[in-house]
Amino acid sequence: MLKTNRFVSCCDQIDEPNTFGNTALHVACYMGQEAVATELVNHGANVNQPNKCGYTPLHLAAVSTNGALCLELLVNNGADVNQQSKEGKSPLHMAAIHGRFTRSQILIQNGGDIDCVDKYGNTPLHVAAKYGHELLISTLMTNGADTARRGIHGMFPLHLAVLYGFSDCCRKLLSSGQLYSIVSSMSKEHVLSAGFDINTPDNFGRTCLHAAASGGNVECLNLLLSSGADLNKRDIMGRTPLHYAAANGRYQCTVTLVSAGAEVNEPDQTGCTPLHYSAASQAFIDRHFSGNHQKEEDEEKESYFCLEHLLDNGADPSMVNSKGYSAVHYAAYHGNKQNLELLDGFADNGHWQALRLLTETAAYVDMQDAAGRSVLYLAAQKGHARCVEVLLAQGASCFLNDNRLMWTPIHVAGKALSKSRILQVSSLTPFICICSFLSSC
Repeated sequence: MLKTNRFVSCCDQIDEPNTFGNTALHVACYMGQEAVATELVNHGANVNQPNKCGYTPLHLAAVSTNGALCLELLVNNGADVNQQSKEGKSPLHMAAIHGRFTRSQILIQNGGDIDCVDKYGNTPLHVAAKYGHELLISTLMTNGADTARRGIHGMFPLHLAVLYGFSDCCRKLLSSGQLYSIVSSMSKEHVLSAGFDINTPDNFGRTCLHAAASGGNVECLNLLLSSGADLNKRDIMGRTPLHYAAANGRYQCTVTLVSAGAEVNEPDQTGCTPLHYSAASQAFIDRHFSGNHQKEEDEEKESYFCLEHLLDNGADPSMVNSKGYSAVHYAAYHGNKQNLELLDGFADNGHWQALRLLTETAAYVDMQDAAGRSVLYLAAQKGHARCVEVLLAQGASCFLNDNRLMWTPIHVAGKALSKSRILQVSSLTPFICICSFLSSC
């Protein structure tokens, strides 16, 4: 303490920032050094000075593991509880991100704006829902937070809670309305009311049920269904929650939606059914470098079961989209990127497991798209050797021509091999494709 007093007393530039714009008070508050922060404040340190990101010492005290006393100190010495960073984050936003329950109460009691919005439109309630802080959600709701306020992309806090799979937060937000609480004769559970229409879509037409199906938490999905969520609602591209569950390989959600009456052959605006999305699901991607092999295997199995469940419940592999692609094409090829932007893109891999299941289900191995390209043609064009092997084993023809060049799958496999040699690519995939053809023809 003596050293601190001497330093402060002889320091003319107490608010001198470092490279990141942080003053000594920023650092003391972030580190939870309440005694040092007190000395700095007593000697005139600016409690509202922002760093380069616009964060004040109060923002950092709100997130710090040991910053509770520092936060009280700053509030008691005139810190602005509603000052926003460059991204529009208030100290209450920061407390909500990290689940700082006590500090959020102090901020609210001292005038913190409960529905302050950041540059994305998110309130502290949105943030608490996204990060799964149920206790903080209760505090915010008790103090009048608006559960129907729209945030990023026009989403409610409930969208974010179910998207990230926090069922306790979902239950809390659904009970916010207190409009009714009846006992279902079937489930003997209380039906929850959110106080707003949970079928209200965001800016992209996605309801909370779409978000839950994408997130994969079946408890959230069931809570929404029991609260009146419409499983046939479509987004702006005509996709239902089942499309979202299938695209993400969410097996349990797929089972739940199908059991609740979702239509398995419902096409979106591009003609893609849930089976198309399941066949091209990103969960089938061969991830050699992600590190968590057990998780990858579990996701592959779940996605496979999802596809299988759709087929077992009447999904039609022969249905084609507006470009003439069936689910079999999608499994053989990399997927139509325009149709799959919903899930931030799908990788350029052949989904041989999905393909094998689809081709075992029905004789669609020689289906051709509008350009005359067969499933085998597409698989060979992309150099997906395992897909080629599966198709050949199911009797796919090597001699079907496309409409433009009159090329067969053998031609495109040869071109892929030639291109690999020109570019000196080390992969032997095109060579393996050629060998597969030679052994079968």
